[in-house]
Amino acid sequence: MSSSQIQSFEKLAQQISTLERPTIVAIDGRSASGKTTFAERLALFLNAPLVHTDDVAWHHSFFDWWPLIIQHILEPFEAGQPIDWTPEAWSARGRTGSILVPKSPVLLVEGVSATRRELTPWIDFPIWSETDLQVAEKRGLERDGPENSDFWFEWQNSERPFLEQDRPWERAQLIVDGAPTLEHNPETHFVRLKYFWTL
Repeated sequence: MSSSQIQSFEKLAQQISTLERPTIVAIDGRSASGKTTFAERLALFLNAPLVHTDDVAWHHSFFDWWPLIIQHILEPFEAGQPIDWTPEAWSARGRTGSILVPKSPVLLVEGVSATRRELTPWIDFPIWSETDLQVAEKRGLERDGPENSDFWFEWQNSERPFLEQDRPWERAQLIVDGAPTLEHNPETHFVRLKYFWTL
């Protein structure tokens, strides 16, 4: 375990590349914790596809979408199959497109509960983005706009007890600072809070 310090995405990508393939990296955190931004930057350095759990859960369920991601994303990815999946909720509500995952040695999955207990057997490298609750709430309300504040608080009423029960940060091999104050280039580096490397 290491204390807080700045680390490069390039170095992290190199370390992840040493894991047995295929590799599934999952980035978890509270809403508006910075996990999506972190995941997108890491995906660039890994040249890896990224799946957002919000797309899997869209008009399905806040948290009971995990069997869908196992069946339609994680299982075929580990079998070396390319993925082109349109969730039933998309078709039912007229959302066009699909979730595309080309064959790749590494897959990133990001979203609230992306490292939940039910997905533990599938996740090779779990990451938690840590952000103060008040900071996350301020970010979320600014991002979503005042017209969506009712939904934000409805979501929080489900998210907070879920996370308190599931405690995904306790399974993380890497905890990053989702609201860092240390000066660094966020395009190439991040602030690491704790790191548990088990190789």
